[in-house]
Parts: sequence; structure tokens; C-alpha cells
Amino acid sequence: MLSRLVYPLNQLYAGGFGAAHFERLGGMKRGIGRFRRGLLSTTRLAPFALASAGLILGARLAPAHAEDATVEDVAVTARHREEKNQDVPLPISTVSGKALGKEQVYRVQDYVTKVPNFFAIQQNPRVSAVTIRGLGGNANSDGSESGVGVIVDNVFYTHVGFTWLDFVDLDHIEVVRGPQGTLLGKNTTIGSLIVSTKLPSFTRETTLETTYASRHRGQIRLNTTGAIIDDTLAYRVTFYGDKSDGWIDNQVNGQNFLDNNRFGIRAQFLLLAGNDIRNRLILEHYGSNEYNNFYPPIGDPTTFVGGGARAGWARKLIGLFGYAPSIDPGKNAALESQGRIRQNTDGVSNELNWQIGDHTFTSISAWRRFAFRPHNDSEYSPLPIFRFGYDVDVDQYSEELRLTSSTGQALEYQFGLYGLKEFVFSNNRTAFGQYAAPYFAGSLAVPSIVLDGVEYDQYGKATTTSGAVFGQATWHITERLALTAGIRDTVERKQGSNTAYAYSPGALPAALGAIRTAILNGFGGAFAFADAKTTNSVSWLVNPSYKINDNILAYFSVAQGEKSGAVNTGATPSATGAAAPVIILPERSTDFELGLKTTWLDGKLLLNGNLYWNDISNYQSAVADTTAPTYRSYLTNVGKVRLRGVELEARYSPVKNLWLTFGGAFNDARYVAYTDAPAPVEIFGGAGTANPAGVKSVDLSGRRVLGAPEFSGQIGINYEHPVDLPFGYRGVGFFWLSQTYRSGVALVNPLSSYGWQSAYGLTNLGVGVRSEDDRYSFQIWAKNVGDRRYFVGAG
Repeated sequence: MLSRLVYPLNQLYAGGFGAAHFERLGGMKRGIGRFRRGLLSTTRLAPFALASAGLILGARLAPAHAEDATVEDVAVTARHREEKNQDVPLPISTVSGKALGKEQVYRVQDYVTKVPNFFAIQQNPRVSAVTIRGLGGNANSDGSESGVGVIVDNVFYTHVGFTWLDFVDLDHIEVVRGPQGTLLGKNTTIGSLIVSTKLPSFTRETTLETTYASRHRGQIRLNTTGAIIDDTLAYRVTFYGDKSDGWIDNQVNGQNFLDNNRFGIRAQFLLLAGNDIRNRLILEHYGSNEYNNFYPPIGDPTTFVGGGARAGWARKLIGLFGYAPSIDPGKNAALESQGRIRQNTDGVSNELNWQIGDHTFTSISAWRRFAFRPHNDSEYSPLPIFRFGYDVDVDQYSEELRLTSSTGQALEYQFGLYGLKEFVFSNNRTAFGQYAAPYFAGSLAVPSIVLDGVEYDQYGKATTTSGAVFGQATWHITERLALTAGIRDTVERKQGSNTAYAYSPGALPAALGAIRTAILNGFGGAFAFADAKTTNSVSWLVNPSYKINDNILAYFSVAQGEKSGAVNTGATPSATGAAAPVIILPERSTDFELGLKTTWLDGKLLLNGNLYWNDISNYQSAVADTTAPTYRSYLTNVGKVRLRGVELEARYSPVKNLWLTFGGAFNDARYVAYTDAPAPVEIFGGAGTANPAGVKSVDLSGRRVLGAPEFSGQIGINYEHPVDLPFGYRGVGFFWLSQTYRSGVALVNPLSSYGWQSAYGLTNLGVGVRSEDDRYSFQIWAKNVGDRRYFVGAG
């Protein structure tokens, strides 16, 4: 009944984070469609509020005085070697941690302001998506992985919930496009986001940054590092806290929804044993407890296309209980049982690097745990009808072993082994309240006792056992010509199940018991399904490159990779009693890249361009269950998707202390073959319509991929200038501005007249001053200065 692909606005910046308001539909078209929930993203701010005041103690970064008019070429580690980005023959975007911190970019969804053709939706800790070139989400299923890998300090994150945190104390980030696997952890089909945090230092240093903003927003970020044993053992401890009021008022009890209430702590230890051994141990814990799962209803059509009345959600509430719900987003929160969502993430990882002659042996051992407990009010009314949500627990164990040759040789190579064990438990819980029986039966004559106090659970399990051997080598044929090739063989076993059962407070008379059974059967009834499959896949890369001169690198790559098969933890029976597929086959991606990386004007200008063509077969998405009498879909392999386009990036420093950045992309993302997609509800059919038998599926072949903009980009300006401070001190004043743009996209269904998000752009800026030695700084900053209201998802 209620679908979910929306972005909870608990992340609104007003300076720090700020007051947000819904526009009527935030650029969404009003049209006929089923009851949808939509979410506005970053919106309005208090422009004169003290946005961010940072006090940094003991941090000594680059000198603050005038610098040469050159642009920074951030070192990357995507090939497990420290290389300049301009020397790596792959489409990689990099951003330094210093730049991210200066512009208050701490969450994954904010990387869109710095990286072209990248987007992230973090709806809540369980349902999030990181996308490159318009694809990469996890199909809203706990048993499926993302097509975009997220790798933090060399540890591959299997579940999207692991990204629900603030990445602070960063060294840099990298976005690598195209299939990965011959080096980077597990296989992916679209690309990877690589996050690298700062290492412990033997020089004692402490930094403290605090922020105050509207909505009583308070943030603190504390880092301290130093030696425990000089030249042998160092530590680094990082802590952050983030708390603010919500910005949507619940009319029932006055509670503010979409607040911030999260924290994290991270401890690192770096051990140096002589000149040959370096060991890094990381211990971390993150938690949040927020009202971050409110999705306002934005429409409920009363008729189908072609005629015929539709008895939707709003009409049922009015007809049965006399309650008329509002569809004015941002002002229509009226929930009697919405609670906070609790999330906890824990992790331990250890990276050992041992220099053995001309080779380096690396071992990366890691464990991560994710726990998610929602408390949702699911029918969007102040009436006790039902609550719905997934309790999720994930345990991930991984081990990676690598042997890497030294650099500067004619043949550079590395090879290794990778192993993963993952356990996912996903309990879909529906708890019925006092008015549930008349609501689902459609009659006030049905007594509350039929469903009041009943809980219906679908308990899904997914277990992944994965092992791989991989290798990659670069042959420097001449000083300018090089050839890189890699291969990976992965064997993976998926086991999955879904079991449904109901808890009830007591037995009922036969007639009422039959009503209860009929309603629960509408949710799927009692069933148990299980399956297991073992797959073997080979991924590979061929990547020649040629340095035309010292400033121009040309490259071509062709690669094939796979996204892991999925476990449909929500598999339910069809009308015939058969199960939807429990195990979904892997996606296979074949990708072509052709690009140039260039440097001009004595290092003042970096200009990179890339053409790509990526075909993805066995694409994992939802199809319509044509056997079901009601609107139902399930996860499976649906067909083929094609991504093709061009990406541009530029950095320019025309004069000292002024840096300009640009990123842009044209992306033609289309379904090549998707013949049985779920039909929009407004054309689903029914009695009195042009399709009385009901049109359950539609052909989306040739249509643009949902949520993938055709054009996107960003520009940025950073400027610094020496200034005189009070009491005779010298300092540096600074200013930064970023502007993003995304063209219009369909958020529901390309064939629906409902759910279109118009093109929009966001403006963020900051102004501040810091001491000349960079020990102290003060900044006022704001995000979405133009008060643009928009939706990033609807369902």
C-alpha cells in the first residue's frame, strides 16, 4: 500500500542546519497517481543566523600566506598505490579532506556538491542509495548489495546502512567509475566510493570544531593524536556529536520530526615495527536516535486513467472515520504513534603492511555490525490503524590478502585473495491497532478485536559466503606507453529464506477468525520459502594508456564486472502459491571508457574529460506480479540497462589564492529491456476503466532510468586574502561558494503523469577568517541559500 523511496530531511543546513519548508509540491507535477510519499531535500535557511563558528586548536596545516597559482593534484589509492590522479588512466574524481571540511561536507549525500555524476539518497539508515551515472541503489532490499561499492580505509561495506554516519577527520575521498573488482574489495558494476581517513601521527595535535545554527543545531568534532611510544606506537581518537530540533511539527503531540541526534567515536592505533612493518588498528562505534522516517503524503487520486472510481487511502479514511488527511507537504504531519528510529554501527579493522624485500604484503581483517530498529506510524493519520517497519541486523566479516611489487619497475603487479561472510536478518513487522480491522475490511461493522494487538511478521534471512582470487599488473612498455590488465575469479554462495507468521492476543469466533485470516492473507499469509545458489564469475580489465607529452595522458579501458546476486528477503507467494524468486542472479556490467587527463598553463589548469558506454545485463529491479489480484511486485532480474555519456572536470587557479572548480556530465541512462515493470496505479485498471481486467505491468524499454538526470554539474569558487586582525595579529580571510545543478527526472514511473521533479540547483557559501598559522578559525556558512524546495524521491 505504501511505497518508500524518499529522502528524510533530517539533514538540513542553515548555516549548520536550518529551518526547512515544503513548497506545494517542490516542483513535482500534480497528477493522478496512487497515494505517494515524497520528501523535500535541503531547503531554507536562516540567512543571518550564526551558522558555523569553528575553533581549531593546535592544527598546523599548509601555511596561510599567499600560495603559488597552481591547483592541487590529490594523491589517489584506487590502485593500492599512492599516485597522482593525473597519472592514473581511469576516470577518478578526488576531493581532499581539507576542502571537504572547509565547506562542511561530512555526509555522503553532500559529496554531490564536489563530484560530477554522483548522487546519494540517505532516506534512513536502512534505505539509502549511492549512485554513479544514475545507478547503484540496492533495490530497497536488505538482501541485495549496491552497484556502487563503498570502501572506507580499505574495508568494503556490504550494506548501505554502514554509510549512515558523518565522515569526519578525512584525508580524502575518491569516486572511481566503471566496474571494480580486479583490485577493490568485492565486485561492483558501476563504480566505487573510496573514503580515506587520516592516520595517527607521532606529533601531538588536537583540533576542536564547534557549530551552532538555527533549530538549536549544535555540532562538535574533536580529534586528538600523538605518540604513545615515540616512533613506535601512535594513537588518534575522533569524536563527533550532532543534535538539533526537527523542523516538521506533529499536530498530534507537538513532536518535531526530522531532527538530528547522532554521535560517533573512533579510536586508531598505528604500530611501527622497524622500517618494514606498519600496523593500523581501528575501533569505532556510531549511533543515531532520530525522527528521520517521516514521508508526507502528497497525493491520492480518486479516478483511474480511462474512467472508473478509485477507492484510495484518503477516501477510505474519510468514508470510514470522517478524517480528511492533508496532502500539503511539510504541514501534514498528524501521527499518533511515530517514534524515533534507533541505529547502531560497530566496527573493528586491522591493516598490516609488511615490507618483504621488493614486495609489500598486506592483510586487512575487518568486522562490522549494523542494527536498525524503526518505530513507524504507517497510515499517516492520527488514528491507531497500523505500524510497519523492518528490524534489521547485519554482521559482516572480511579478510583481504595482497602482495604488491615495488613501484618504478617495467612491470608492476599485485595479486591476492579476498573472503567475506555476511549474515543479514530482516524482520518486516506489521503491528495492527484499534481501527485496523474496519480499515482493512472496509466496514465499521467489523469489530476492532479482529486485528487489534495482532502482529504479522515476515522474517527474512540472507547469508553470503564469498571467496575470490584477483590480480592486476601494469607493463610500462615505453616511458610513455603502458598497459594495465587485471582479472578476478569469484565463487559466491547465497542462502536465503522468508518466513511469515502472525502473533495474536487470543482466539476468535469462527466468523471473525475468517475475517482476520482473509486480511492477513492480503499481506501474504503464512508461508515459508528458502533457496540457495552458488555462482562463479570472472571479472577483468584491459586498460592501455599513452602519455602524449608530460601534460597529457590518454587512456582507454574495457572492463567487465558483476554485482553480487541478491537474496529477496521479502519474497512472498503469488496467487498460485508459488514463491517469488528467493535468489536473484548477479548483474553483469560491460564498460568502455575513453578519456584524457591534461594539465595546462604551468599547472594552473587541470582539465579532464571522459566518454563512457556501460551495458548492464540481468539488472536487479522490481517486476509486477501478474498473478496477484492486487498491486504487488517483487525483486528479480528484469533485463538490460545502458549508460552512456560524457564527464568533464576542471580546476583552475588564474591568480594566487583563487581556485575555480567545475564538474559536469551528460548522462543518457536508459532501460534497454524492461518489459514487465509494475504499472503506475493510475493506469492499473479496474471496474469501469478502459482496462477492466487490470493492467499490472508496463514496458519501460527505451525509457530513461528513474532518478537519473540527463545533465548534472557543479561549480565552485575558493578565495583567500591576507587580512589584519585586532591587536596587531595577521590572518587570512576566505570565501567559498558552490553551485550544483540537476536536470528534471521521473521519480515514480516514466509512464506516470505523477512524480516528476523539475530541474533545480543549490547554492552553498561560506565566509570566514583564520589565523596565519592556521591554529584558529571562525566561519559563517549557509546551504541552499536560494531556499530551493525539491524532492529527491517519491514512491
